[in-house]
Amino acid sequence: MLKDKNNSVNTLSVLIVEDENIIARDLSRIMKKFGYNIADVVSSGEEVITRAIELEPTLILMDIKLNGKMTGIEAAEEIKKIIDVPVIYITAYADTEIIQEAKLTEPFAYIVKPFDEKALHTSIEIAVYKHRISKKLRERTIELEEEKKKSDVLIHNILPKQIVKELRETGVIKPREYKMVTLLFTDFQDFSTLSAKMKPNELVSELNEIFKHFDEIVDLCGLEKLKTIGDSYMAGGGFPEECSDHALKVIKAAIEMQDLITERNKKSHLKWPMRVGVHSGNVVAGVIGKNKMTYDVWGNTVNVANRMESNGRPGKVNISSATFNLIKDYYECDFYDTLKLSDKKKIDMYFIRGIKS
Repeated sequence: MLKDKNNSVNTLSVLIVEDENIIARDLSRIMKKFGYNIADVVSSGEEVITRAIELEPTLILMDIKLNGKMTGIEAAEEIKKIIDVPVIYITAYADTEIIQEAKLTEPFAYIVKPFDEKALHTSIEIAVYKHRISKKLRERTIELEEEKKKSDVLIHNILPKQIVKELRETGVIKPREYKMVTLLFTDFQDFSTLSAKMKPNELVSELNEIFKHFDEIVDLCGLEKLKTIGDSYMAGGGFPEECSDHALKVIKAAIEMQDLITERNKKSHLKWPMRVGVHSGNVVAGVIGKNKMTYDVWGNTVNVANRMESNGRPGKVNISSATFNLIKDYYECDFYDTLKLSDKKKIDMYFIRGIKS
């Protein structure tokens, strides 16, 4: 009998499979002498499969030669497919080929008749102990795999999949310059006034609902969400995986976001007038932080895209001339205004009217 870590006795339940009655009775006597319970005594492979499933014994003592059409080896193979129980072969066979065949079913011991009671007792105790340890290891492995899956989902929600792959393969994430990408900013006009009239939980619920839909749009358009800052949402295309149609993807997402807000404002008592700004240019992208890593982009393109948003109008998608030149063959646009930048340069702005017919 084995003892657990609290020193309480765990009585084993043994299923004996033996075609010779004399040996079966002898095994039963020995098992009782050891203090084990006899789950049942059967003589055929078909019987042991049925009884093993019904009784779920702690251990099976299996003769290789049995009554019926199945051998003990064949019966053990079938049982192994259904339940996890250790098997010890007790047989008169000493043939090397038979022993090798038996080993394929991964028995916990192989005892040749006539057997020594002490050796049998030791084999049983070791077999059950090994099985318990093996079972705990498998359970722990499954737990670790589940935790890994959760961690993978979490890290993929934080970092782009290409960046995660690079981190796993090299252990570091190198900053990278992109010659041409397109960035999008959204923002709600008079947000401070609106939020002051709302309860905190209502405000968070509203923003969460809106940004969840934005996330879906970004994913479907093949873009990368970068971050939310208060009521502002930032995303882009052309990174971390470069593509030539990043501007078209971003404009599609921007229009869908505005359409979403327009329809929402028709049905909801809360109205969210939203501006959207888009600009195209070069950026440097990379990961910052140690404990809370963030994938972000830097450069003047970010500033100009933000200016496109802040200088736009609610319900409109305001784009820079740089983006206009990339999408003008596909979208109808109306000249809106000229914006003076901090470096004394000027940039033309356009409103998206719709897809060209």
